[in-house]
Amino acid sequence: MNRIYNEINAECGDRYKNLRFPRVEFGANKATVTVLCKASDREFVAAERAELARIIGEKCGFHTVAELKIDDTPPDAKSLRAAVVAFTEKFSYVSSTLHTITASTDGELVVRMKMHDSMLELARADYLPRLEEFLSNNYIDPVRVDISAVALTRGGMTEAKPNEYRLVDVKPIVGEFTGDRAAAIHTVTANGYNVAVCGVFAMPTEFVSKGGRKYEKFLLYDGEISVQCRYTGGEGFSVTDPELMGKTLCVVGNAEYDSVRGEANISVRAVSYCRAEGLNAAPVRKPAAKYERVIPKDYAEYVQSSMFDAKTDLPPALKGEFVVFDFETTGLSILDDRPTELGAVKIVDGEITQSFSTFIDPRKEIPPEVVEKTGITNEMVKGQPLFEDVLPDFHKFTYGCGLIGHNISFDFPFLIKGGNGCGWTFGDRRTFDTMGLAPLAVPGIQKLTLSNVLESLGLTNASAHRAWADAAATARAFVAMHRIIAEKKR
Repeated sequence: MNRIYNEINAECGDRYKNLRFPRVEFGANKATVTVLCKASDREFVAAERAELARIIGEKCGFHTVAELKIDDTPPDAKSLRAAVVAFTEKFSYVSSTLHTITASTDGELVVRMKMHDSMLELARADYLPRLEEFLSNNYIDPVRVDISAVALTRGGMTEAKPNEYRLVDVKPIVGEFTGDRAAAIHTVTANGYNVAVCGVFAMPTEFVSKGGRKYEKFLLYDGEISVQCRYTGGEGFSVTDPELMGKTLCVVGNAEYDSVRGEANISVRAVSYCRAEGLNAAPVRKPAAKYERVIPKDYAEYVQSSMFDAKTDLPPALKGEFVVFDFETTGLSILDDRPTELGAVKIVDGEITQSFSTFIDPRKEIPPEVVEKTGITNEMVKGQPLFEDVLPDFHKFTYGCGLIGHNISFDFPFLIKGGNGCGWTFGDRRTFDTMGLAPLAVPGIQKLTLSNVLESLGLTNASAHRAWADAAATARAFVAMHRIIAEKKR
């Protein structure tokens, strides 16, 4: 309709320059043309309806009656992004940008995306001119398209980062660090001794080994890339100190790189506060005003799950609000794989109150062995919400809550990577792991799989390896174990 729009305005002295004609739908006896306008122009369009219908019908050569449908709905970020995603899907060579697309409508209309250099060169010749034409046809106000040139890695596209950071204001917390340089997380891709790495602190979690030894784990992240850290020291230092949340830290220790996971693990011996030039924590955002894609439901369970659900005094550890969550994914790699399902339940003062569950379109094939394990097929996830569409609702669902997982070290990096990639950070949440809690509640337990922990507690999970069922089962285990531990202390 762009040519028609230009011809009409050329003949009418730009009388209709503030209107757009984005689409036409043909019915049995009429052609319905959508006329896009601002609310302030609605009366003008209504008064011009007959004349516009006549002109459009003539210009388009309709062999039927032309009717106008007036649309004065202002664009919002969600609809703008959805329109750009749908348009971009038609260009297969830029399909890898889909998960990076974001939009905002605060003050001006802006679409942002990431492309690596070689893709951007191709896009400038074809995709981008067509996108600009599409946006000018479908939006009255100009839409700015911001593209970040990024590096292409095995795991996809990541923003170009320095290989190391220059550190200032280094303040040791435990151990010693005397240098002024630390490696960026994405460079730690091999085993090494006395590696110094810098990142933003998240996921503080306490553990107890099967032998009863206490240790702690945390995560450092650098944008969407993360590294797992394990600390066994003591020395008056604990990662559960709330002052650490969101702070930039430098850690020193021995690194082991997990090539399957695509993630490094560091046994930490020294930790320091610091400032790193060019590295900043993701800003903490308030939750969205309302749920859009995934609406939580009241939790209902029809089978009494455990004798530990008895109405005894509430252990202090269960007071407050928690969200237990679990992902199913296309595989184990934090670099290459993506979520296919997200399931969660909310615990309030020891009782499960709400559930949150959705399939996620990973935009890649699910391997047959994963389909066999989870029962989630490619047909089940096709057309489901994208991860970035689910995250605003999950951010709202978890806001102000501690986060719980069974082996949360697997799931949380997916949340960090996905959230930071589209502006919904989860790095400010306190975290708990039922795998690390089990040895305290069930002394002598040998296998810390979820199924074995549940069996040891007299609990069941009829739908193992499905996200919502695993989350609900983990929640029951979390409550049961804290009740057992509290009873032992009486």
